[in-house]
Amino acid sequence: MTVQTIGRRERKKLAVREKISEETIALIRRQGVNGATVEAICERADIAKKTFYNYYGSRHELIIEICDSKVLILNQELVEGALESGQSLEEQLTFMFAQMKQNYTHADHFEKELIDYMVCNFPNHRSQGVNQLNFMNKWYTRLYQHNVERLKPSLTPDFCAEVTVALVNGLTLNWLNDEQYDIEGRLDKLNRYLIDSFLLESVSFA
Repeated sequence: MTVQTIGRRERKKLAVREKISEETIALIRRQGVNGATVEAICERADIAKKTFYNYYGSRHELIIEICDSKVLILNQELVEGALESGQSLEEQLTFMFAQMKQNYTHADHFEKELIDYMVCNFPNHRSQGVNQLNFMNKWYTRLYQHNVERLKPSLTPDFCAEVTVALVNGLTLNWLNDEQYDIEGRLDKLNRYLIDSFLLESVSFA
């Protein structure tokens, strides 16, 4: 009896949390991040402010959680997809950058809002920004570690990961700030640069 009661309570909590997240996403899609105020979220989710703060310490905490689940996780999926392909590192990188190009060129207003929020809040929430960078570095390190025999002797997987993440983030900033930015062309150049700089041999792809 007690176990069942606890189970129902936890399921109810999870349902409320999911409702808050869903309604926040809907608000961001319609009005942008700035429109997703605590008041608006509570109204849409039909909850009191007190209930909101029982689940989230702040609006920022909620939006970062959404950013992580909708944007940051894409890095993990890219690496996992590349590793599962069983191809060479050159082909894995080319596959990943082709996927990145699709992600960027097909990104809608909602996704851009989330990416912009992550980038703009880094200076004010350094620990969370560091956690996001560490997450990305961890997955790219896994990619290079899996293919460590293909790296030049002077390079380590973690260094290659840090450089890759830094350069991708740099291109992302330019893409956010310039509607005419050639993100596809830049990603192609970056892919070629990483292959030429990190790998023992360069392999050309048509």
